[in-house]
Amino acid sequence: MTTVFVTGATGLTGSNVCAQLVERGDQVRALVRPTSDTDALAEMGVDLVEGDIKDAADVCRAAEGCEVAVHTAALLGAAQQDMTEFEAVNATGTTHVLDAAAALRMRRVVALSTGTFFDDTAPGVSIEDAPVADQSSGDPYNQTKLAAFNEAHERAAAGQDVVTCHPGAIFGPAPVVSRAMAVTSFNRVLRGALRGKLAAYVRFPVSWVLATDVAWGAIAALDRGVSGERYVLQGRPQDVLSVAGCCNRLCEMAGIDHRVRDLDPVEDREQAAAFGPTMLAIAEKWARDEEGASRETPRTTSRLGYDPTSLDDGLGQFLAWLRQLGQI
Repeated sequence: MTTVFVTGATGLTGSNVCAQLVERGDQVRALVRPTSDTDALAEMGVDLVEGDIKDAADVCRAAEGCEVAVHTAALLGAAQQDMTEFEAVNATGTTHVLDAAAALRMRRVVALSTGTFFDDTAPGVSIEDAPVADQSSGDPYNQTKLAAFNEAHERAAAGQDVVTCHPGAIFGPAPVVSRAMAVTSFNRVLRGALRGKLAAYVRFPVSWVLATDVAWGAIAALDRGVSGERYVLQGRPQDVLSVAGCCNRLCEMAGIDHRVRDLDPVEDREQAAAFGPTMLAIAEKWARDEEGASRETPRTTSRLGYDPTSLDDGLGQFLAWLRQLGQI
């Protein structure tokens, strides 16, 4: 049995990480804010320590006695983004976790990252090896996640055992329902389409991935990853769809007539900008070059044994979960 420190434990990915770790017999310690919805975590036996990822002392205190860490805490790319807050959580928060891991001599840190700052528009390059874009987006989410990624890999190069995982668009069931349906979540977007409240969404290709698959991949990286490597936890290459396309497939599965329209980021820029700087930057990048890097992930597949759920199966699970909750 391993004692695992988890940050972001009430989130869509983090709560699934906790559930899977507990299910396999590990002891889980979670850093949670005093105001967080923690009932589901407490029921599954997670050791809850109140504190803030922005406070180095809180992080070190919560992590004491843990052998490894899975760092999922992050602010996501909302329409309105405050750079100071994003730096404190996404960049400095990662520093605090890495510092605590080093001080406590943890065996490994798995840091959940993103792929938004990679130059994945270059044909012939695997998404696993795509370089950081020369002109990455200047939005707070992208910049602070890039800073965290750079620090993680600098630490790995210096000898600390750190790996990063880069999910696609995460959706699906989670133990902490309130956080799984947060305003910034794709779950909220998909539910909005089912309720007929979403008319359009800015167009760009999206690799949809179940939260349970991301959690499984993060734990596999904990067990079988190699320090300094990055692993791409996306959906199947053949299941890449725009947000509108995924919403429409879900509506079809649910027997709902509502359909969502793709917004062109160039022709409909004013409307597209309403989705926030992160989404707009991604869409504009793809509008310039739609061919893109290969979505195949041979290293992630071979090293971790990662085999993501099909989009239709994942949407079926999500739909059943929403119906069980009475949300549609």
